[in-house]
Amino acid sequence: MKTVILFGSPRKDGNTIQLSDAFSQKLKEKGCDVRIIYLNDLNIRPCQGCLTCSPEGVCRINDDMKDIRKYIVESDLIVYATPVYWSMPSSQLKLVIDRSIAFIDTEYNSRIKGKKAVTIMTCADENKDTFLITKDMFKRAFDFLGISYVGSIDATGCTEKGVVNKESIERAAQIAESLV
Repeated sequence: MKTVILFGSPRKDGNTIQLSDAFSQKLKEKGCDVRIIYLNDLNIRPCQGCLTCSPEGVCRINDDMKDIRKYIVESDLIVYATPVYWSMPSSQLKLVIDRSIAFIDTEYNSRIKGKKAVTIMTCADENKDTFLITKDMFKRAFDFLGISYVGSIDATGCTEKGVVNKESIERAAQIAESLV
């Protein structure tokens, strides 16, 4: 199974990477091909809403999103990994989600229908309800794109680096194993 992890945290050594690593390690142990893309390192411009992409799926903006699109198309599983700020995903990941409109054709058919998605989210708050708005946004985007939402790893209480609880890390490995 080919997997792309769209890593939306601006920190490569924070809490979100702990869950992403546990998830990807389990997939690699099972022989899966895993690619992680650090979105903060890339040049991704905001969607212009022009819909130039609809006929052929090619955005008129010449930036790093063209490579991300290629990895998404090649993958069976897409992992959206993000800290949750103000009840929403990071702006780095939100840019990719917005630009995913290029996967929809002029008849509103998805060019990536049938793929699977997992979300990995962390937040400082102890309340799991903090994830509700972001989960709803993901569910709606995945429904629109014809993607199956097959799991979510949510870790609360991530106020400092390296404080992801053991249960969340184990859940990340369990979900990965269940997909192979």
